[in-house]
Amino acid sequence: MYANDAELANAAAGGSERAFEELCRLYGGLIRSVVRYHLRNMTHYAEECENDVLLAIWRNIDRFDPNRNSLKNWIGAVAKYRAINYKRKYIREMLENGLTEDIAGAQAADARILAEEARGEIESLLSGLSGADRDIFVRRFILEQPVSEIAAAKGKQPSWIYNRLSRGRKVLKVKWSDYHEK
Repeated sequence: MYANDAELANAAAGGSERAFEELCRLYGGLIRSVVRYHLRNMTHYAEECENDVLLAIWRNIDRFDPNRNSLKNWIGAVAKYRAINYKRKYIREMLENGLTEDIAGAQAADARILAEEARGEIESLLSGLSGADRDIFVRRFILEQPVSEIAAAKGKQPSWIYNRLSRGRKVLKVKWSDYHEK
């Protein structure tokens, strides 16, 4: 129906519901795969996240630049970052609830398994950082505290916190790439 991704994106950006339906038909499987990969056993979040991804694409399709990336990669990135945000939200909720609330029946077992899986992934990923850097990462990216608040708690300047975050991200990037090569 559309000659290329740029035409499809332009039509969708123009408000064409047909174009958006075509986009969903072409890339719905990609969205589902990316979201399910990042949210694995969190099925109650996965469907909500998929819908949120579609809404984000609908609202932001005008930001797609065919000169910078393919539509497939752009949609994959939107799905990936939305799923990561949902995972953070889930982890934050678990931390706030203390992971001690009992949920009836099978949900309790699922919650414990997911909590341990998430905790294990986070601990494994952050194990390459010093204790202070690990604390900064948890405060900033899981508890979503502002840098100014973290700096005040540590008795440091915000620039010091940004520096630690930057260095820590470099360490995590190397560790992440090693993890995925295995």
